[in-house]
Amino acid sequence: MMCDSFARRWWPLFGAAVFSCSLAACGGGGGGSGAGTPREEPPDEGTPPVREVRPLPTSHAALPAASCEAGTDLDGGRSYRVEMPSRVDGAAIVFQVFEPRTLDCTARHPLILEGHGFAGSRQTTAGSSFSGPVAQLVEAGYAVISIDQRGHGESGGTVRVMTPDFEGQDLIQIVDWAEAHLDYLAYAPDDDGLDNLRLGSVGASYGGGFQYMLYSMDPDRRLDAMVPQITWHDLSYSLSPGDTVKSYWGLFLSAAGDLGSGLSMDPLLRATLVEAAVSNVMPDSAQDFLSYSGLAYSCGNPRELALLSAPGTDDYALDPLLQLLAPLTGGGRYVVSQPPGELYPVDVLMFQGFRDSLFTFNEAYRNYQCLSALGGDVRLLTYPFGHHYLAPNVGFVLETVQGLPTLLGALPDLAQGNLDAFAGCGEVDATAATLAWFDEKLRGLGNADDVITSGQDVCLTMTYGDAVTVPEVTVGGQSFELAGPAGVPVTALSGAAGVLPTLVPLGSVTEEAVIAGIPTLSVTLTDPLAMLNPLEEVLLDPLLCNDVIRGLLGPLVDPLRCSQTTPPLLVLKGDDVILFAGIGILRAELIPGVPLPLPVPELIDEQVYPLRGIGPHDVMLEGIAERLHPGDQLFLMLYGVHPTFVGTFSRDLLTITVGVNGEVKLPLLTADGRAALPASAIGAPLLPR
Repeated sequence: MMCDSFARRWWPLFGAAVFSCSLAACGGGGGGSGAGTPREEPPDEGTPPVREVRPLPTSHAALPAASCEAGTDLDGGRSYRVEMPSRVDGAAIVFQVFEPRTLDCTARHPLILEGHGFAGSRQTTAGSSFSGPVAQLVEAGYAVISIDQRGHGESGGTVRVMTPDFEGQDLIQIVDWAEAHLDYLAYAPDDDGLDNLRLGSVGASYGGGFQYMLYSMDPDRRLDAMVPQITWHDLSYSLSPGDTVKSYWGLFLSAAGDLGSGLSMDPLLRATLVEAAVSNVMPDSAQDFLSYSGLAYSCGNPRELALLSAPGTDDYALDPLLQLLAPLTGGGRYVVSQPPGELYPVDVLMFQGFRDSLFTFNEAYRNYQCLSALGGDVRLLTYPFGHHYLAPNVGFVLETVQGLPTLLGALPDLAQGNLDAFAGCGEVDATAATLAWFDEKLRGLGNADDVITSGQDVCLTMTYGDAVTVPEVTVGGQSFELAGPAGVPVTALSGAAGVLPTLVPLGSVTEEAVIAGIPTLSVTLTDPLAMLNPLEEVLLDPLLCNDVIRGLLGPLVDPLRCSQTTPPLLVLKGDDVILFAGIGILRAELIPGVPLPLPVPELIDEQVYPLRGIGPHDVMLEGIAERLHPGDQLFLMLYGVHPTFVGTFSRDLLTITVGVNGEVKLPLLTADGRAALPASAIGAPLLPR
């Protein structure tokens, strides 16, 4: 969530160290314009619509707003701070207004909202980064408002991670303020014939999440065009896929959030992240809270949250301790006070990073599916980076070696915290695409497809400078049965014993190809030592959970073993095994022309998906994209532990080996990505099973 703010603040030190080490080692209201079809004439500018007026508190601006009606301050190009109290709770809402370079009271100006990354703050000087190109937008004739999100920068309140109740209402209030105070903004009829503000939005990570929140919660449906980048669909999936906690990210975000926001993390959110990391599971109520804060809530409501329900922390194992450290918001409760939004067709240009282990490609794919079905012009493109720069990443060295020519050329920009050299898909530059997108969708100027040359296809990046366009995202694909050496069943190691992955050979390719899309896995996990499961009831429970011990040490032994409402922290033998599954590649040549294969496969894009519990699992693995060369071999890689989930692993002390039986399906495509790879190009594993 903090990729953009990280790049601006800390990349110069971090990037120099990492790269030196690496080199040494190796339409609002249904007003969308349609699929890439430019308007021949700019939209009628119109006038502000007649709507129910929500009261606005008194605001304080550092400068008087330019006014076409009054004919004052019309030189353009100014920037000034605005503060007003939130209608929700009175907390300060602070944002920066950037006027267009030149004000035009005849054509008027669309408005763009810009949002920072997690633990970041608003732009006070117009920046030019790919995720927040305020300088370019102002120069092109747009008004821009850069926002200090709730709990960040100078804005008050606590960080609740984009809830509809707080952040969502603050965002609506900011747009209300703009309509009330900036009379030079442009309006145009929507599909219902009503005048609607020409409104767009930009931002990455947390700055992408705010766009979906405003889109889904604004009752006036004012957002017409969005450019969200490396952001989430459902935060409960982001932080606990397969009911398995991404404990690295939970702890990182908790610490970085407090550091970057001046200890403004909401106590309930902080307690949730700590609880999940320590207890090895994300409580159901916490997953509900997180799912409430994303597009998923309005697009299907997968957790079936009920309006006015008030989930609490009764299922938190550490709740009494956490309440002592910091009293939780609302006594440890939140209220689902907003119904799911009524979604409408909107034009969206989304970018996502394949190597991102926080917000994976699958999250963008779910947003893409949801929004495409509504009828807007929705595009999905990818680039080769994301939050993985902030995470433990074994593949980073290999990534650096393989992309060395591009990386060397980009080092001067990287030293300045500038990732723009990588922000694109093939020949599509993210910044240029953003400007072309808004020009077409908000002003009716030009054809965005002249810049976004992938058109309606999905653009998938293999690595720096290498991408393919595909008609649709392949989910599943070519089937491979799982078998161990000599055809025996696969046996993987769970827990700390599985630091090194179990390798399951799948096959090799005999011609140039790509693996690009979302693999699927259908397996059954079995426990060869299931007969030992009764040991807990025979040994642990009588020893720890008797009346005498609980009377003396209840606060300690209850969360450890004896609670009836929360999962035990101490397990001797049970069914709670955890494996992490990903797809690996053993290169015939690490560097083209140099036949030096690595001794172990590389985990493609550093992506794994957890399999938790004995029994059947039918799952989508995380999306990947990689170019394949003749002789490259593919593997299913099964880990017992993984850095993204550090601290989250099977704590069943005697459940070490796990049987794995089933199949994996891989999205193997021709070298140009346009068709499935023919079976004749898929060979047997070159290494014996």
